Amino acid sequence: MFESACLFDTAIGQCGLAWSEAGLTGVQLPEASEEAARKRLVRHGAALVDETDVPAGIAEVVAALRAFLVGEPTVFHEVELDMRRHSAFEQAAYLALRQVPWGETVTYGDLATALGEPGAGRAIGVAMGRNSWPLIVPCHRVLGANGWLGGFSAPGGTVTKKALLAREGVWPDGGQMALFE
Repeated sequence: MFESACLFDTAIGQCGLAWSEAGLTGVQLPEASEEAARKRLVRHGAALVDETDVPAGIAEVVAALRAFLVGEPTVFHEVELDMRRHSAFEQAAYLALRQVPWGETVTYGDLATALGEPGAGRAIGVAMGRNSWPLIVPCHRVLGANGWLGGFSAPGGTVTKKALLAREGVWPDGGQMALFE
């Protein structure tokens, strides 16, 4: 299946999208350099195109991601995802997570229970780490029990996760900054 990709500037740096005729195959958050972002975005063989040459539906996703990253309430329910690189469990987790609205969170355990897999909280964590569509599949909204942040595989780790949650008005730690953040 042929894939295309593009890079585009946002309020937090250069992001990217990859897509096939079946839907989005990936969302790229900023990396340490433009070259690193480009390499990660095209790692599955996507052809890089200029942002001005993307299809209208992809241009709409770019605009929505830009809005999200400046803190505008944004939903991505209509964005089609090409999930062929993910297991059935991961696909189910991503579909369930897409139902968690802006400004709300869910725990790893509650998401597992919603899938009919109580006790599979760790498997949910693994699925979140493999999420190809950060922000569109809002893995930053998944927290551990008692508001523990858990992990976050995007550059910046939990600092990035906290910043994304803050854009939505969610403060898992009551709004306290760590001493050296």
